[in-house]
Amino acid sequence: MDIKTSVSLVERKLSNMIFWAAAFLLFLGALGDRGLWTSEGRWGEITREMFLTRDFFHPTINGEPYFDKPLLTYWLIALVSAVTGRLNEWILRLPSAISALLALWATTYLGRKLWSREVGRTAGWILLTTYGFLFWGRTAAADMENLAAIILAIAWYWKQREKPIFSTFLVFYLICFLGAHNKGLTTLVVPVLVVLTDLLRERRWRAVLTRSHLLALAISGAVYVAPFIYSSITTGGYQENGLALVFQENLLRYFQPFDHKEPFYVYFYYLPELFLPWAPLLLVALWGTLTSLKGLDRRTRWLVEAVIVMFLFFTCSGSRRSYYILPILPFCALLTSVFLNTEGKEGWKRLSLGLQAGLFSLGSLIAILSPVIWPIIKEHMGFVPPRVLLVVTPILGILALFSLLFRYFRPGLLIFFVGTKQEIAPLVATATILMGGFFCVQQGSLEDYDSERPFVRELKAQIAGLSPSEIAFYREVSPRVLFYLDLPGPTLVLKYPDEAQNFLESDSRVKVLVSRREYFKDLFPALPADLREKPTLSEKVYPWDKKGSRKLVAWKIE
Repeated sequence: MDIKTSVSLVERKLSNMIFWAAAFLLFLGALGDRGLWTSEGRWGEITREMFLTRDFFHPTINGEPYFDKPLLTYWLIALVSAVTGRLNEWILRLPSAISALLALWATTYLGRKLWSREVGRTAGWILLTTYGFLFWGRTAAADMENLAAIILAIAWYWKQREKPIFSTFLVFYLICFLGAHNKGLTTLVVPVLVVLTDLLRERRWRAVLTRSHLLALAISGAVYVAPFIYSSITTGGYQENGLALVFQENLLRYFQPFDHKEPFYVYFYYLPELFLPWAPLLLVALWGTLTSLKGLDRRTRWLVEAVIVMFLFFTCSGSRRSYYILPILPFCALLTSVFLNTEGKEGWKRLSLGLQAGLFSLGSLIAILSPVIWPIIKEHMGFVPPRVLLVVTPILGILALFSLLFRYFRPGLLIFFVGTKQEIAPLVATATILMGGFFCVQQGSLEDYDSERPFVRELKAQIAGLSPSEIAFYREVSPRVLFYLDLPGPTLVLKYPDEAQNFLESDSRVKVLVSRREYFKDLFPALPADLREKPTLSEKVYPWDKKGSRKLVAWKIE
């Protein structure tokens, strides 16, 4: 090995180490600092109740059946909890973070396998610093596990593409069907559609119509239905059927949606939103690629077809949400990377890189000028930023702008560390600073204004020693609140004013009633006169909070 090759190998290993160090930092850094966010409470409370009941096949919330999602994501959280002996925000989010790292690896692998090392590395950096990917990779839900299963199945297909044997088919379908236990059958349908684009275009579909293929499909399908069958034959009074809900949540919702109805064009703006801050680069890459479709090599053409098929699949569904289309992000990152690392279209590349640099420069300048902007925001919204946000934001802006300008002083150094082309390296460094700063520092600093967790901690102290039957919630109870209260059993949920009246007049020595502010009107007649305007506990309402009516209050009546 000559000196030049040896140096190149060292540079490659170093840039690889830096990439994965950045990935672990962005997904694991400050992962548990935030309180649970909306739907995260469901994953936390279902898993907590599984441990309480020692029943891991019949998910419940407050003792009521809740089988809207399959079981695997709860089991993954439970496994981490059993190993660590804890169940908190960090534990709840860890399976999603690990899934994101696996998806990131599969994306870089596909880039290397089908195009080049540079394509894989650039796609990896773009995906790593994409808002939608980072957000859902740091959220306790099933969406990142769903994405990871899809990209892993497709990566396996390309690894074994020339070996259509039983083990190839079995592993492919096991990935798909096990992935379907996270969120639903999308994890099977999307990889099959994407693989079909290659099989049909290359006229290779006859090669996979074999007995071994059908056997692998049958075995994997049996593995998929087994937990549902076991759940259905061990109901013990459990009133929901997992397979029936798979049909309702997947097939019925796709063709005859009963909720989540949005216009057919929503993904035209949801996709760029999820792909921020790289949306300008993606849009120009898409346009530049589509205008030269006939001149593309077969693998790049497959990638374009895969993106189109996935976009159409999610668009054709009657039920639409921004995060439904999340699995398309790795393919968009690959498409953008191929565009940047392929010869030709230099004018389009200069345009896309110029737009991207302009967006980053603007974002950096806004962050630098934030000390001037905050007083304006305070005047209009009443929002006062936490001290950490005040200090960190301009520092991040300075670092981001410096990384953009650094190429003019030491152009080779960023390439050495990042491992991409010279014109891409400063953009990658800037995106890493801005996105890493936001998710690992700035977002966590806003927890200073989290009002729910402090309220629930105080409530937990007030109800110490009481049984769940002495605690009641009016109209509804959030899974997040149940998770933080950590009650030994289901609590009461009172749906009507007369139920609240009966609860307050019961023989219990001490009673605690919890409600949201918007239900005050219903409860006032039932409450003792001296407590109507003076709840024992009140969740804090900030001047800028537009959902003050959703804040919680509690009365302790002795």
